[in-house]
Amino acid sequence: MLSLLRRNREIRLVFAAQVISYLGDWFTFVALAGLVEDLTGSKFLVSLVLVSFTLPAFFTSPIAGAMADRYDRRRIIIVVSLGQGVAALSMLLVTDSRVWLAFVAQSIISGLGAFVRPASEAAIPNLVDNDDDLRTANSVFGSTWGVMLALGAALGGIFSQTFGRNAAFLFDAVSFCVAAGLIAL
Repeated sequence: MLSLLRRNREIRLVFAAQVISYLGDWFTFVALAGLVEDLTGSKFLVSLVLVSFTLPAFFTSPIAGAMADRYDRRRIIIVVSLGQGVAALSMLLVTDSRVWLAFVAQSIISGLGAFVRPASEAAIPNLVDNDDDLRTANSVFGSTWGVMLALGAALGGIFSQTFGRNAAFLFDAVSFCVAAGLIAL
């Protein structure tokens, strides 16, 4: 794995973009769940944070896969990442009277995020030189989400506790912009 990342600049950039983006996602998830609970006191609404984190991707995935096959994958990831960054910034506007905005913003981030995975996975065969590197790259990218779930959620809790929820939302917005920049390279 490390050998592939060291030797292949393009794979390294896509991997770094993915890790940074996932980290921001989990920072936001932890911060958003805490914010919704503090603003509403409703466990039901906190559970809707998870729904807004997963359900929109379920609905947009069929479209996303087709678009990754049809359009420029790099452009898809860049545009989607920038859109996610704007949605993450809108979380700074969530208040007790505008808690609905948290669900809308997270749904937009999730729905757009469904476009990144098929675009990056479809690009991997074009970025490697041989079958061994392809197998390694597929295993690295396939395991990243799970690793970042554990690591990102833990770090997100520490980060939110230390710097505040708004800092976590800002980090997420910046992570999307950094990911777009890495893909542009």
